[in-house]
Amino acid sequence: MAAAEPLVIENGALRVQADKVGESWCLLFQHRGGDDWRTVLSTGLNALGHNVPTSGEDGFVLDPIMETHPYDDDLRHQGFFSDGELSGDGNEIVLRGTISFWGPGKPMFIVTQRVSLTDRTVRVKVTHTTTGCSEQGLSKLMSCLLFVPDGVGRNVAEPLEFAWIPTLHRAQDDVVGDHVFRSPATIVQGNGLYAALLPDIDLLEESRPTIRHAMDLRRAGWHNYGEEPFPAGQSPRLYYGFCTWRPYLHVYYKHSPADQVILSPGDLSYGFDLLLGESDGPEEVCRRVNDTLWQRYGSPNLAKGLPQVLPLEDYGRKYAYVHELPRLLARTTIDGKECAGINNEYRHGANFHAWENDLVMGFGMRHYGDRWGDADLRGVADGIRNMILSSPGKDGAFKCIYNFAAKQFEGSLHWTTRAADYLNGYDTAAMGVTAWWMCYWHEHFGGDEDFVARVTSYANFLADNQLPSGAVATYLDANLKPFKHLLESGTSAISGAVLAKAAALTGDERLKEAALAAGRFVDIHVVSTQKFYDFETFYSCSPKPITWIDPVSGQPPQNNLAVQWAADQFLALYKLTGDQYWLDRGLFVLDLLSLYHQVWSPSYYLGNLYGGFGVMNTDGEWNDGRQARFVHTYADYYQATGNLEYLERAVAAARASFALMDMEENHANGINVTTVGQGPDGWPGKAPENVYHCGPTDTVGGYSGFNWEAGGGMTSAADLHKRFGDVWIDGESKLAVGIDGVSACVVAWSGETVDLLIESNLAKLPSPYTQPRELVVKFGRLADGAYLIRGNGQELGKLDADELRKGVAFTLQ
Repeated sequence: MAAAEPLVIENGALRVQADKVGESWCLLFQHRGGDDWRTVLSTGLNALGHNVPTSGEDGFVLDPIMETHPYDDDLRHQGFFSDGELSGDGNEIVLRGTISFWGPGKPMFIVTQRVSLTDRTVRVKVTHTTTGCSEQGLSKLMSCLLFVPDGVGRNVAEPLEFAWIPTLHRAQDDVVGDHVFRSPATIVQGNGLYAALLPDIDLLEESRPTIRHAMDLRRAGWHNYGEEPFPAGQSPRLYYGFCTWRPYLHVYYKHSPADQVILSPGDLSYGFDLLLGESDGPEEVCRRVNDTLWQRYGSPNLAKGLPQVLPLEDYGRKYAYVHELPRLLARTTIDGKECAGINNEYRHGANFHAWENDLVMGFGMRHYGDRWGDADLRGVADGIRNMILSSPGKDGAFKCIYNFAAKQFEGSLHWTTRAADYLNGYDTAAMGVTAWWMCYWHEHFGGDEDFVARVTSYANFLADNQLPSGAVATYLDANLKPFKHLLESGTSAISGAVLAKAAALTGDERLKEAALAAGRFVDIHVVSTQKFYDFETFYSCSPKPITWIDPVSGQPPQNNLAVQWAADQFLALYKLTGDQYWLDRGLFVLDLLSLYHQVWSPSYYLGNLYGGFGVMNTDGEWNDGRQARFVHTYADYYQATGNLEYLERAVAAARASFALMDMEENHANGINVTTVGQGPDGWPGKAPENVYHCGPTDTVGGYSGFNWEAGGGMTSAADLHKRFGDVWIDGESKLAVGIDGVSACVVAWSGETVDLLIESNLAKLPSPYTQPRELVVKFGRLADGAYLIRGNGQELGKLDADELRKGVAFTLQ
């Protein structure tokens, strides 16, 4: 019998070819490199697994993979697309396969796959049709794609130069459950080529009430979903589709064929986009993934305004600073200075730690105390400042916990220093975050020479104790001898960030050289290996050996505090040196951080989860309190690059920082279902540190501290207000970003006349906020001159560029 003719679609940049291999259709996905087509992905290989097959050649096809139950003796099927054709217009490849069963009503499953092209992506849609008996079970229907650079299988793609999945495997039966689809993507890069698989969230939302979804990445030498003896196990495989799973331990997602969903007659669909390209590194594909997800989901969701339900300052004025702060505030006198702190008793008192950090919260109190003319609130901020300046130390190192009960300082938080000496030792993660925020205070509040002196002293300690590799130890004992645990790790990024800031503040060449050495260490040994190791990676709620690696995907564990610190470090090095290399590396790291950003809010989970962040690739949190901390990093990168995506991400994270507060406005608008503020240990506005921590049923969450909820959120709001006002106008792009409960756009910009449209998102809520608001509209990246400004048709005057940079008042009725 003659071989079937290949089916081909192409658009000049991308090409998909379907070849009949035995009884099954095999797909090749190609990217044009110069004058040649380069194969990136395939759904099969030839009989030896050496190369992609051609029409009529013997080989193996993996796609699709299905597990059924209970009528089928052979519960697993793969590569059963037996029929193929081009659509009527020739722009779509259509493949079909049928699985028939014996049993009541003779049930049948029909699977149809449609492949099409856009300008830059391959689009795949898979539809599962059930006919006949309504008692047929399905546990898995997944697409499988092999990464085969230039059409070569075997082990040529390994070791991959870069790979990403949102969560890791503890065992061979684990999958990447859709519980971690915050910015869902699977990415591989190597041999000058890359591929990224992005699930279609809209189709996921339609079918998710019936069956769960999962992605996966599997690499050479490990369990292949029943593909044995097929030699494709030597090539990295990307999977996506319907797949049952259950969360277990803290937190992984196990698939079992016995976990079936009984399907009624009808259709269920899933889909995904493939991004293909050429690159010698992962930077391009990570940027494309994040840009695609943000433009498709993140930015449109930002325009809706949720989950914000009040003006940002009202979360503090009505709740956080009224109910929570008075309950937790403690005062003392140290060396004649009035000191204050948040007395988190479980954490031994006032914390200046990498998690809870009173200096971070004090920033918000300082801003709003001044803005509202609230002397008491400003006094609390001043007391926090005095507290950390009173901390004793050794040779520039300082202690980071004040125990009000014991009336003494302790080195660091007791359980995160379990491998060291929490009482008498020193923790560079805690000291580093605190020193970093001393720099923020200095930069944003008109100068603070006491903080500059303290930061400079600490930076000299870092330079004195820097290891030959450029790293700085995470833990040191009372005599500044380093502990072996996390000796050379991602924690060095926050140390390097402080070194770079201190070098810029002082002009000290020794500190500059130390900062550069730390940057080189983090670049080579942390970023390039993806080993973003810090205390939380191993010593928090998802413990694991420091030597542990995912046995299925080959990926190391990572925590996104270390990712943020590396982004801060590289931007600080760029500002210090002017070297574009550091900015480029920082932008790549920021893209890694963005892969944890929640660009959507799944309808199958209660509440509004848009804009928040996850934590690490071995845990399940949504809307974790660290999202408020990340606001400042994204804002810094927007100011350095002018890329409005970063400012939009900052705004989304700031709004999400209040979404878990137990308060009437959140409940009335469907933002959350938390009840932590109720009962004898509660108060209005109390919030958990995160939700869905252990899986889909963990809807309430637990409280950990003021910083990991509204206290940190108020600081993020304060920072945005100080820098960008309530509405920000970017003069270079002539685009607007609504920040505080509003949407905004530039209707027209003609010469020096600017027309703005500003609308209240809060007034559109089910339980609306309708009071008039006095907004500050700020302009930036604006050429000098005088501009006539109109807002909602109201003339605001002809104002000088300097006045517009400071901000102009606008009343929103």
